[in-house]
Amino acid sequence: MGPLRQLHCNGFVCPWLAATLALGLTLAPLATGSSPAAIAAITAITASGATGAPTATVRGADPTYAALRAARPDGRVIAVQGLVLERDAFRFQFDSGAFHFLAPVGGRTVGAVFVGQGSYRLSPATPAERRHLALASGSGRGFEALADSFDELVLLFADDSAAEIALAAAPAPADKRSPNPKALEVYERWMKRQRTDFKLNLQLRLVEDLLNAPGLTSGVFMALVEGKKVPPALAAVDPNGAEALGISPRLGGENTLLCVAEANRCGIWYLADRKAEVERHYVSPVKRLAHALDYKVETTVKRDADLAGTTTIRFQVLSPGLRVLPIYLLPKLRIQETAFALVEGAGASAWQAAGFVQEDPKEDAAAAVVFPEPLAAKATVLVRISYRGDSVLADAGDKNYVVGARESWYANLSVFSDPAIFELIYRVPAGNDIVSVGRLVDARTEGKESVSVWKTDTAVQVAGFNYGRFRKLEKRDEVSGIDVAVYTNPGTPDIVRTINEILSSDSRRELREVDLDGMVANGAPGPSLGTVNTARLADSALADGLNAARIFATYFGPLPEKHVAITQQSQWSFGQSWPSLIFLPYLSFLDGTQRQRLNLTGAADFIDRVGFHEFAHQWWGDLVGAESYRDQWLEEGFAEFSAALAVQHTLGWGAYEKAWRDARRLLFTKLPGNAMAAVDVGPITQGWRLSTPRAPAAYQVLVYSKGAYVLHMLRMLMWEGGTQNPDRRFIAMMKDYAATYGGKQASTADFQSVVERHMVPAMNATGNSKMDWFFNQWVYGTEVPRYEADLSLEPQGGDQVRIKGKITQEGVSSEFRALLPIYLEFSQGERARVALLPLVGTTTVPIDAVVKPPKKPRRALINARSEVLARD
Repeated sequence: MGPLRQLHCNGFVCPWLAATLALGLTLAPLATGSSPAAIAAITAITASGATGAPTATVRGADPTYAALRAARPDGRVIAVQGLVLERDAFRFQFDSGAFHFLAPVGGRTVGAVFVGQGSYRLSPATPAERRHLALASGSGRGFEALADSFDELVLLFADDSAAEIALAAAPAPADKRSPNPKALEVYERWMKRQRTDFKLNLQLRLVEDLLNAPGLTSGVFMALVEGKKVPPALAAVDPNGAEALGISPRLGGENTLLCVAEANRCGIWYLADRKAEVERHYVSPVKRLAHALDYKVETTVKRDADLAGTTTIRFQVLSPGLRVLPIYLLPKLRIQETAFALVEGAGASAWQAAGFVQEDPKEDAAAAVVFPEPLAAKATVLVRISYRGDSVLADAGDKNYVVGARESWYANLSVFSDPAIFELIYRVPAGNDIVSVGRLVDARTEGKESVSVWKTDTAVQVAGFNYGRFRKLEKRDEVSGIDVAVYTNPGTPDIVRTINEILSSDSRRELREVDLDGMVANGAPGPSLGTVNTARLADSALADGLNAARIFATYFGPLPEKHVAITQQSQWSFGQSWPSLIFLPYLSFLDGTQRQRLNLTGAADFIDRVGFHEFAHQWWGDLVGAESYRDQWLEEGFAEFSAALAVQHTLGWGAYEKAWRDARRLLFTKLPGNAMAAVDVGPITQGWRLSTPRAPAAYQVLVYSKGAYVLHMLRMLMWEGGTQNPDRRFIAMMKDYAATYGGKQASTADFQSVVERHMVPAMNATGNSKMDWFFNQWVYGTEVPRYEADLSLEPQGGDQVRIKGKITQEGVSSEFRALLPIYLEFSQGERARVALLPLVGTTTVPIDAVVKPPKKPRRALINARSEVLARD
């Protein structure tokens, strides 16, 4: 048995449940997603590694940033006693001690060190965040707030904190102003921790407020604190939203955050809108500084693996006075030069040099462009960023390459939240191929280089490419109008050679010693794995791609891009989907005999579904994006549901129903290494934050499996059995959703609005034409009912039958509602739904109904197609 492993697709690291093999469970096709353990890799602005003194790259940047990085306590001291600072959900109390102000920056005090005795309290704004904070902190029952004490604290701020502290007491006389050694030591220690433990550039966030909005007194507030019980933490209230702190993309506009330093990352224990906003049901929008209109990405691959690039972004300024523009870029891609030009009518001004910030690649490596003068609101600007490095590509052997840095291999303003048009130009060593997002518009050879140019016809969320030597198999699906091409590598990657050596040797070394990219396998000495004939298995991948195109276009509507490339990669359990480009894990190209040699016979369901799941992301994630991490189930859960839907149409209803039985087992099983079953951890709107040290598998199980289950339940509520097209209403709803939000980011509330436009009468359970009852329970809630049924059949005259007995719903609150289906079964697998029984709260309902079935039934049963997620 191995630990939980990871896939990667659609721009997010996605766990692959290898542990399910040990439980006898089938593998779900997990793709697109992220767990907190992988957030450092996801953000593409942090990197683990050795610690040490920072080596910043700062060229032509405004001196304000340099002054912030250099600022230290300057001897100004404010003694306090009983001072309280209230910052939204945080209450900081300074019982006794002193604040030591940092040296002013631009004539303004923006930081202080406190040494003394104090405490803080975090009172969550929502029940879900209270539950999560209790779980993350290991608190017991009755938890209401997180409280801890401290004897030192560092503040960085662009609000009125300095003035509020100064009101507590007069500063020390001038002749006593000399830096306090203890305060200096505390600050130095925290700055090192900021770089090496949190890997966040808090000074870069602060300089945004100072330069983009000079004179602002309601800007960011950040407190670095190590309590007696809670690990070192960043407590922040950011008017621009927590995403502006650089922890991770797609954090949304929520303002208040507690981020705890864990192994090479920042673990978010608390994240919510301000309490006053929560009370009035206001959702803070994401504040964007700029909107990318289009990208021109020029990439040159040197010596098969080294990469150099220049990205030119045409963007519109959204924040007046913009000077500091954060950039997402792999830290090991080092910026060489930045320049900008103002777009004026059909032309542009001359290019001017711009400054940039990029700290040590192993530390707080966030990057930003710093313009010499403020940019006007709504101005259109070109910015050009050149960079190079050797960590985007890895040579996997025999012309197989692994493409790392999937979303940060080019400089960008944001991924999966700011669609733009792309032109992508690649120069690679002759003999190697590029398969890219977009449409190939030019291909030529220039000396020893192959040059290809790709363009997108519509705005897309992110760009990506695959690289190596490929064979191509292509066919058009006439129903969807989509051309599907499969690219396979004829070579044998190093990992296959290594496995063959072990399997064919007399060594006692087990295969589990080999890094199969996160996959655990066992093998015994004997015949080798042999040659993996990926070209032969490309036929199967092409058939799945054509079926997926046809089924999903029928259910969800057309794609704007009419071609999709399915490409092989050399990582075993790693899949990903970009607009018009899909990566399939190498595992999917092994035949049954080879999987048996690796003791991976339980991976059959994974193979059946993974291609469908990845193809579904062409709609869910690439066409319709999720607004924030809280809405990511709209991508992952929808893709997982789509895979089950495709399995139903290709393998039959039995395979579809098995998918939901598998999902239920994953949800209700306490997986190895988890202190509880995933279903009890939290709502799916907690996104990747569901995964904590106590429940590391919770994210992938809930967002994928429960997210898919939500869509399955909606489908079954809208089902019209006995009609020519039982999915008619469900199809209309899904096409409406895809058409309404195509090319945009949708929230859970947006999807609920679409569902309400297509409600059937039975779904109006509360009589207000709203689906609040459903979404509050299944999306925002954690309750799951248990059912017991005692039903019998009594023949009646005229081919009628009476259903008698009782049905019990239990284990839920008094407001919990369900529409429980009652079935008659005629033979194994042949059933007819005869009623939807409304149930509210814990209740037992007597059943006495006469129906006229088409043939003689053998029994009555409930929830036959798993229409309601329920405990055994």
